Amino acid sequence: MFRDVIRKRLEKGPILKRLREEFFKAATQILDPDQFLVELRKDLKNMASHAIVISPFLNRAAVEKFCSLEEVRRALERGCRVVVITRPPEKDQVSDVEEHGMCIEILEKCHVKVVKKPKFHFKAVIIDDSIIYLGSINPLQIVTVRYVPADYMLRFVSEALVSEIIERFIPEYEEWLK
Repeated sequence: MFRDVIRKRLEKGPILKRLREEFFKAATQILDPDQFLVELRKDLKNMASHAIVISPFLNRAAVEKFCSLEEVRRALERGCRVVVITRPPEKDQVSDVEEHGMCIEILEKCHVKVVKKPKFHFKAVIIDDSIIYLGSINPLQIVTVRYVPADYMLRFVSEALVSEIIERFIPEYEEWLK
């Protein structure tokens, strides 16, 4: 009997592995900076509750573009929360203190909550606790007018993955949403 259980499990193993791989492929995208913005806009358009944008560094052109996006404006009008986590505008935190501070003011005028967190390098966007972008793109710094840098974002659709990342790496997540 035990041999039959083992045999059946071994037969199912490759099938389950292929199913997991197919699901992973379907639920994951690798995006360059331009593709990232396209997909992010789609997700913001469909956002039901909130978006957390974790961008240690800010660029005025990128922030102004973000605030002027129809998807951001409409989400805020619908009562969705948009929260940006960034470094404080201080000399030991960012290279251009004045621009960074100006970007924070622009976001706040746009009714985006800004949380200042010192000395972090994590970059991500979390939407409705079910979609997460992770990678090397600072979401509110990247501008691809002159060139497209080799940065990337991985887009995952997985409440379980989002929950695990929040639990393990973002203990202040619930505070950010208040």
